[in-house]
Amino acid sequence: MKIQHLVLDDDVHKALKARKQKVGLTVKEIGNSALRAALGVPTKEELVVEKLVASGKITREEYEQAVALAEKEAKALQKKALEAAVPGRTPRTWEVGSWTIEEVYRSPDGQLQIGLQSVRNGKKELTPTLVHDESHVWAVVLAGRVRLVVDGEERVLEPHDVVHVPPGTPHASAPLVKTTRVVLVVSPAVELPR
Repeated sequence: MKIQHLVLDDDVHKALKARKQKVGLTVKEIGNSALRAALGVPTKEELVVEKLVASGKITREEYEQAVALAEKEAKALQKKALEAAVPGRTPRTWEVGSWTIEEVYRSPDGQLQIGLQSVRNGKKELTPTLVHDESHVWAVVLAGRVRLVVDGEERVLEPHDVVHVPPGTPHASAPLVKTTRVVLVVSPAVELPR
C-alpha cells in the first residue's frame, strides 16, 4: 500500500493533536474517520439524481445517457472552439472571435497559464462557446467592456470585474470597445492549436 500524506493547515493540525490527547486515538484514526464521514455526504448532483429517480421522472439509465450525451456535446463544442482559434501574428498568440489572446506565462508543470486578451477587430464577435473539461478560468477586466455569456446567462463586465468559470461550464465572450483588455488565469493550462 502506497503511503500518502495530506498537507493540513496549522489550525487543523493543532486541533487534531488536541483531539488525539482527549480521545486516545491516533491522528490517522481521527483523520480517516473524519474523511470517511465527509465522503459519505452526497453531492448536490447525487441528491438531484436521487430525487428525480425516486419521483419516477427519470430512470438512472436515462440520467446516465443524458450525462454521456452532455459530455459528448461539450467535447464537440471544445473541439469547434479550438479549431476557431488560429495562430496569431506573433508566437504564443491566437485569434478567436474579436480577440487576440497572448499567452504571457505557463508554469513548467502546466498547472498555471496566464493570458492577455485584447481587441483584434471592432466587430464585437463572440468567441465560439468553450467548455473546458478540467480547467478553471478566471478573467479580470483591466480596461473596456466585455460581453460575457456563461452557461446561457449574458452580462457585461467592466474594469475591475472578476469572473470565475469552473470546468464544464459553457462560456463565450466578445470585447465591446477597442480599448478592452482582459487578464486570464487558467488552471490547468489549455492547449491551443499551433
